[in-house]
Amino acid sequence: MQRSVEQRQTPKRRTAARRHPRAQVLGFTARQWPFIFVLVGNWVFACVVFALAKLLWDWVPTDWTLGDRIALVIKDAVIAIVPAVLAICIVAAQRLDPSMWVGRTAKPNSALDINTRFILNTFEQFIAYFIGNAGMALYCPPEEARSLIILTGLFLLGRVLFWIGYHYNPYVRAFGFGITFYPTVAVYLWLILRMAFGLTIRI
Repeated sequence: MQRSVEQRQTPKRRTAARRHPRAQVLGFTARQWPFIFVLVGNWVFACVVFALAKLLWDWVPTDWTLGDRIALVIKDAVIAIVPAVLAICIVAAQRLDPSMWVGRTAKPNSALDINTRFILNTFEQFIAYFIGNAGMALYCPPEEARSLIILTGLFLLGRVLFWIGYHYNPYVRAFGFGITFYPTVAVYLWLILRMAFGLTIRI
């Protein structure tokens, strides 16, 4: 005697229509939007940190001569370049590891390769930061001198996040790059308005 076999059909799941990766919204694809959010986050984060630091920390140098301005710029530069100096020390040790090399070239995307690119990018960003910081020191009044230190803190934080992101997460890398670069862009805009048009904007 044969047993009747009940055939059960599993209901088909309704799959939501996926957006094509090249479909555009406001001119941006789905893959570009996360980086747009990171970009907006850069500006919001930098502005909030800068405003809070200016609100909570009140510091005015006792003297604000040309020598004092140069001294502050140099002190800020020493702090800002620390991540690059640390990376150079690490790269010097990694160069002794044969597994990091392919012939005479660093293995692509190896820690040695990433750290070397980080050093190059940091020095590129540092040159722009240093010139902007020096120009700002020449024009800002003493009550705004703490802005130089706050911008240096943002530069340092951005470089650290960029370094970490270079090894682990592209979004963290993009966020770190933005915190490093876009405040420097704002400084250059401030300097252009001050030098070319004589406009003094409080910072």
